[in-house]
Amino acid sequence: MNTNNKQLTANRQNAKKSSGPKSAVGKALVRLNSVAHGIYSVSPVIEELESRRSWSAYRYAMLNNLAPVGMVEQTLSERIILTAWRLRRVARFEVEQIRLEQEDVLDEVNRRLKYRPDWQGESVEQIFNEVRWRKGLCQSISVLLTGNDDDPLSEDDAANLLYLTHDELGQAGQFDAYFKQFPADEPWKVGKIRQNVRALCEQHRKQFDELLGKIEDQANADLAQSEETANEAQMQINKFQRDHLLPDTETLEKIQRYESHLSRQFHRSLHELQRLQAMRLGHPVAAPIAIDVDVTSESKSEPGGSE
Repeated sequence: MNTNNKQLTANRQNAKKSSGPKSAVGKALVRLNSVAHGIYSVSPVIEELESRRSWSAYRYAMLNNLAPVGMVEQTLSERIILTAWRLRRVARFEVEQIRLEQEDVLDEVNRRLKYRPDWQGESVEQIFNEVRWRKGLCQSISVLLTGNDDDPLSEDDAANLLYLTHDELGQAGQFDAYFKQFPADEPWKVGKIRQNVRALCEQHRKQFDELLGKIEDQANADLAQSEETANEAQMQINKFQRDHLLPDTETLEKIQRYESHLSRQFHRSLHELQRLQAMRLGHPVAAPIAIDVDVTSESKSEPGGSE
């Protein structure tokens, strides 16, 4: 016997050992493996937005729960699963619509604040950035007052501290020329900044501690003002977000109509499946307590007559 024949024989023997699925659901699924038409061939997955793997897992779990037997129960079960999947999509659509509404919050708040007479014209982003910058500035001033001489400082911190010193001395216009005298790779430390601030104070006959105290007080006052402005902007943002926790009225009505339509389909199919399964199991089936009714309203009037 050549190798191909031996392999074929082995495959046949192994195939005999497989007993296939044991449960009714498993057997029903296997029977549909070759079906490539009708409702079983429908894939509700939207490419790039939904996962085929998630759909397959969801469908299998639902079939396992519904436990259909026979083609009629299988068809009803597939209809239930498709409808339930579409209902899940409605919830995702609603969330996405709310998210889109929320994306406009900064533009809308900027537009509202622009028309206030007491507003300075900054955008919300600029306001929040200024608060962060002023907090960092107050922190660097605190380091200058209480830190060790060897504590490092960034070039931006060094420039800000020396600029504030010039500004307090009434020499802000001289700062650029002053700062250019330092090498580009100057290693900045707290002790070096103190030394330069002391030299400037002596040059302009100012007390070192008194000048730093004024700089600190002004920086804290400016920070408080910036935080007050930022809090007002944040309140406007919070109000907009609360006002837009739901989609606009037209979209919300569309969602509600579609969701109601799918919900009716889902429960109608579920009730039919439950009745079929009860009859198959030999249980007495009375008239349904839950009656599925579609109501349509049409206004009728005859030509030339009254309604």
